[in-house]
Amino acid sequence: MFGRYTFILAVLMAGLLSCKKDKDNGEPGEEIVTDAHQFISDQFGRQLILHGLNTSSSAKGAPDRMPWIAEQDVEREATLLGFNYVRLLIFWDFIEPEKGTFSAQYLDEVEKRVNWYTSRGMHVMLDMHQDIYSLKFGGDGAPEWAVRPDGASTDIDIDGPWWLANISPAVINSWKNFWEYTNHQDLQDHYILSWKFVAERFKNNPYVIGYDLMNEPWAGDLVKAFITGDFERSQLSAFYKRLIPALREVEPNKYLFFEPAPAPVTFGLPSHLPKVSDTRAGSKLVYAPHCYPASLHEGGPYKASDKKNLKDWERERRKDQAKHGDIPVVCGEFGVSPGSEGFEEFFMDIHDMFDRNLWHWAYWSNDDGGWSPLHRDGTETPILKHLVRAYPKATAGRIRSFSYDMATGVFNMTYTSNTSIQQPTEIFVPKRHFPNGYDLRVEGTSAYTEEFDEVKQLLYLKVNEPATVTVTIMAL
Repeated sequence: MFGRYTFILAVLMAGLLSCKKDKDNGEPGEEIVTDAHQFISDQFGRQLILHGLNTSSSAKGAPDRMPWIAEQDVEREATLLGFNYVRLLIFWDFIEPEKGTFSAQYLDEVEKRVNWYTSRGMHVMLDMHQDIYSLKFGGDGAPEWAVRPDGASTDIDIDGPWWLANISPAVINSWKNFWEYTNHQDLQDHYILSWKFVAERFKNNPYVIGYDLMNEPWAGDLVKAFITGDFERSQLSAFYKRLIPALREVEPNKYLFFEPAPAPVTFGLPSHLPKVSDTRAGSKLVYAPHCYPASLHEGGPYKASDKKNLKDWERERRKDQAKHGDIPVVCGEFGVSPGSEGFEEFFMDIHDMFDRNLWHWAYWSNDDGGWSPLHRDGTETPILKHLVRAYPKATAGRIRSFSYDMATGVFNMTYTSNTSIQQPTEIFVPKRHFPNGYDLRVEGTSAYTEEFDEVKQLLYLKVNEPATVTVTIMAL
């Protein structure tokens, strides 16, 4: 049975990948100038650039739905690795295990781990995760009471990549019923109630920066997803129009992260999602697509087709960003196997893309083995050095551009200072890439002070006048 579905999916993907793209909006520029609605800020008004990890895939099937991490792992991420962000997975089936019954005990355990991060000044985005709709199908996400396969067998047996389970009849039917709404209104209504339950718990923690409304919302209907685009235009758009206003009743101030359909957007193709709007005065929405070049995702080498996927992804996501009102962009997931030929070049290309667009990211993921930057015993994989980077963690002003060249050991940043912000600009300068120290050059002002925290590897820069400041940090 799955051979037939695999063939259908392959034909659909081949047709999409050969489709003519919309006319380009020009090549990516060297500098992005931001306005207030384009950036993510902390509670002090500083512009953030978020770098971090997904935590974690291990939670998907764990008996308590908790990630493998201990508090010392968070300490390592915050200090040694310099991350300021985590995309922390949570699950509907443990939030609302029985219909109408919401688990405070589960959120107690989530909150304990959230506090490990936030007590260290790291920002947490809670991600309502799902894969293949539910654990019932070997994935994660929806509770068993919300699985409605319309008589199709829930015993999923696939021959191929795990994601092919998405095209089994039981999974397709369950997704169709979730999105259909008219005859299954309770599914989305209870999903919304679960989000409101979560938001009520975390609304007073300023370092819980926001919520990813649904991980990789899958259409179920292959034609609507891959051919017509009607899933994003109608069903996904309608879902966000229901969820965002309802969540704003409980949480008016945090950022809400929303995703397009995962395929084919993940591979660099256009999204058909109409503009998503906030109901608060002053939007705090964030566009959160994932990026997985097709061949590289399946363990292949980083080759010309993947480079094209990445270039297409940047162009199309910039179009999406403009369509949604020039809101911030967070790449919620990207990753690669260290066994893939050319993975170092992939990191160079994708980080250059993120930096020049002022886009944020969370690497998939921090789990032991596979694509992880660390083994469970704390030893490094070849991935880690490409994730630990010099970057502006928090800027007292508005960033015009920044870049970091690991090969030359040079970090550059230009920003407009804001003297009404009392906290300093914080730039992470990792000792692993600057082992002999650094040379700091500040242009555009002489009215500044500097201080370096050896433990946190942070350069604190305080500019005491309005100015356009250029910072250059060069490894010695």
